[in-house]
Amino acid sequence: MVGLPARGKTYMARKLVRYLRWISIKTKVFNVGDYRRDAVKVYAGKQFFDPDNSEAVAIRNLCAENALEDMCNFLQNQGEVAIFDATNTTRERRRTIYNYCTEVCCFRVFFVESICDSPE
Repeated sequence: MVGLPARGKTYMARKLVRYLRWISIKTKVFNVGDYRRDAVKVYAGKQFFDPDNSEAVAIRNLCAENALEDMCNFLQNQGEVAIFDATNTTRERRRTIYNYCTEVCCFRVFFVESICDSPE
């Protein structure tokens, strides 16, 4: 999934999982926000998302790496479809995900972008 915060990525991911499971496809969502909330029990406020906060950047990157590894383990063992639910707004992040999944795990990858440009 790709998109700015509050654009419906998690909502779409959950709906997609619900449908795919309904047609008996083993599917799971890996929400990086859940990994982050587990890693950082006390919400640090908006400064946690400041790109100049190197400690927070390291924590966020580690959470994304852990989710990516868990996702690939799921696909290598019993899963058929996995959804990596995070903003993934930078080309660098998408390139990292793509390279890891295709080169290390040998999976096919595609990105779904959620855009909400309504002024309402």
